[in-house]
Amino acid sequence: MRSDFLGLVALVALFGCGPKQDEMRVEGVALDQTSNEVLSVIHDLFQAMEARDSTRVGFTLHPEALFVSVDLSRESSPTKRTEARDFISAVGQPGEAYIERIQDAVVHHSGDFAEVWAPYEFYIGDSLSHCGHDAFQLVRQENAWRILGITYSVTTCP
Repeated sequence: MRSDFLGLVALVALFGCGPKQDEMRVEGVALDQTSNEVLSVIHDLFQAMEARDSTRVGFTLHPEALFVSVDLSRESSPTKRTEARDFISAVGQPGEAYIERIQDAVVHHSGDFAEVWAPYEFYIGDSLSHCGHDAFQLVRQENAWRILGITYSVTTCP
């Protein structure tokens, strides 16, 4: 169960925890304002996870958010679902920082729907735990982007 949760946390920590920028770049390309807003929400989630701040995590998630992990390193029961409230509660427990770093994020958006896809590395404190790919789905309601779902794979790191 702990490894399933850590995989979930890994997904969520998609971006490194550096300072926000007025203009983000992915693969050397400047992103439009909507893409920046979407990535900013994910960045906020990762900052909150690193701080183990459940209140801040909750601000980034849609109330009906759902997390699905696909553990490609296991042969049996490779998928697991976690609801937002359970994730928020787990992140709020004391412990080492959860740090996830992504690279080469791809952002797509249309109207009030957006998705982000990226490979990631997940750390517990300073120790590399696992790698995989993240797929975030976000919706904009009342002029605010919120994470509606995260599906992620869990693999051993190369």
